[in-house]
Amino acid sequence: MKRLLAMTLSLAMTLSLAACSNTTSPNTSSSKSGSADQSGATSGTPTQTYNLVWGGTSSSSGYYALNVAVCDIINKYVDDVTVTLMETGGTVDDYKLMMANEASFGQTSDVNEYCLQNQIATYEGFGYTGARDLMFFVPQAYRFVVSRDSGIRTISDLQGKKYNAGLAGSSSEIESMNILGALGVEPDWYPASTSEAVDAIANRQINGFTKSGTTLSPDSTLTNLMSSVDIEILSFTDEEAAKVQEQYPYYGFRSVSCADYNLDYEINTYCSSLGFCVSEDLPEDVVYRIVKAIDEHLDEIRAAYPGIVENPLELTNSETSLSLIHPGVVKYMQEKGMTVNPDRIG
Repeated sequence: MKRLLAMTLSLAMTLSLAACSNTTSPNTSSSKSGSADQSGATSGTPTQTYNLVWGGTSSSSGYYALNVAVCDIINKYVDDVTVTLMETGGTVDDYKLMMANEASFGQTSDVNEYCLQNQIATYEGFGYTGARDLMFFVPQAYRFVVSRDSGIRTISDLQGKKYNAGLAGSSSEIESMNILGALGVEPDWYPASTSEAVDAIANRQINGFTKSGTTLSPDSTLTNLMSSVDIEILSFTDEEAAKVQEQYPYYGFRSVSCADYNLDYEINTYCSSLGFCVSEDLPEDVVYRIVKAIDEHLDEIRAAYPGIVENPLELTNSETSLSLIHPGVVKYMQEKGMTVNPDRIG
């Protein structure tokens, strides 16, 4: 009986110690290559571990591969940090997850970050301002795409026509609705996932959709659509762009080539910078190590997703962006010799 009791107590202690080790562990060795030095590596001081959720986008989105590539870098090179990618409906869903403390990262744009942090436009009364810029990778354009046989050639032609504003729950959907709403154009909206919208266009159920994508390489969703449907990409007139900016002064418009889609013209359309945000609650040192690992392994990210800028840190620190940057990112930028506008340090 005593022997059985001793074995039972021993097993209970073992299970208790195992449970405790889920949140902290002695940092006696580096488990990932290329990571920053850890102060507790030789002293045996326990180092906190972080098991974090990364709010991404739909797996049908062209940007999903970029989410995967960045998460892989963190998991491979940042000690004591593990991220799990969650498929979501996009930026708005990601912010909701971050607000509920169910995710620490999200896919976003500089415009969404600014609006969220200042509780304006789409995010008025949203109840969460705690996302901070991590890194922007993609100068993106919003392409208002229609099938050629729809006969739609101008933005105003979308009035009353069946049209998908972008991935349901995403920033593309909301910003498309904002832009057309500012012009008094009201399509017959068709909420859907990206893949559902593509199928609906191919099957002539709807006339088109809005697809945000990089300006550096062809968007895979559009090239796939072009295998079954001839497309046109609509352009905003200068007057239409000015009218949108009267209501949304932080929506920037510029000229973008359509050559990647075998169209010999340029369009004037809404553009922004796409990338990722991080919770303001994540410690500065953790975010510093994350952004350092990302910056030092851009070649691996580019191999998985070619459509990123040469220097994402410069895009993140762009003078045209107004959103707050996480202090851990700012610390790394300053070490790289970059000057950061004090108004953007969050």
